[in-house]
Amino acid sequence: MDAILNFGHYIFFKWGVGTLLEYPLFVILVIALCILVIAKIINHILTRYIANYYKGDNTKLIYRLKTVFIYIFAIYGIMSMIKPFRSMISLLLASGGVLALTVGLAAQEAAGNFVNGIMITIFKPFKIGDLIKVNNGELTGFVTDITMRHTIIKTYENTSIVIPNSIIAKAVLENISTVEEKKANFLLLQISYESNIDLAMEIIEEEILSHPHFMDGRSEDEIKANIPKVITRVIDLKADGIQLRTVVFSKNSAEGFAMLSDLRISIKKRFDENNIEIPYPQRTISYKVANESTKEK
Repeated sequence: MDAILNFGHYIFFKWGVGTLLEYPLFVILVIALCILVIAKIINHILTRYIANYYKGDNTKLIYRLKTVFIYIFAIYGIMSMIKPFRSMISLLLASGGVLALTVGLAAQEAAGNFVNGIMITIFKPFKIGDLIKVNNGELTGFVTDITMRHTIIKTYENTSIVIPNSIIAKAVLENISTVEEKKANFLLLQISYESNIDLAMEIIEEEILSHPHFMDGRSEDEIKANIPKVITRVIDLKADGIQLRTVVFSKNSAEGFAMLSDLRISIKKRFDENNIEIPYPQRTISYKVANESTKEK
């Protein structure tokens, strides 16, 4: 019995001291337990603080960053009591230049994604739930998640696209959800040069004003100045027709998309009834027939 007690006393209070361990094993276990308990308490406090005072939408990313940083420091605090680990850290620091270059090249993309994820959280170019267009509409969808590595958007086709944060940080973004009161939509139509342009503009105005999703986008000053609710401009004289553009306001992007579709249909029908032509590209080919004298030669 005494031998067992002596062996236990040696294992917990003397084993490894001066060689592997900075302190006796029992002391290290107690310190490690205290560090983990403190880390858990800090994690819980920060979680409640974020839940009470952080009103942003990127809470998932904030929680992940918080947990990673807390437990990285906790693990480092525990491992630092083991001498081989401290020696390894010193060796790594001594060869820091080569290590930094190697790790930097190997983890350049991962580190870039991580840093850009933090930047997205801080500057908030978009948040979860926003409808965004990436690179002038190359990708369009709703933001469903923002992680330390990537951002996920859900498209209109109900598919999920995973975009690394380093890529989306460099992309040209259009945040459609930032519209607070009304969304301006461009209705582009083209008529032939032979068509009655005044009648075409009148039809466009009537159809827009009768649509249930149309909103009056005029300011108070414009209303006082009797600026029309709908204005159609000639923006180009193309080779095959006259290009018209009308700005139509809606409550949001979804209603605007549906309204433009309805207007194209109704205006096309009205144009057909009034002999207003929507042109399409045409080519006239002329050729010469060789005369008899040319053939004889």
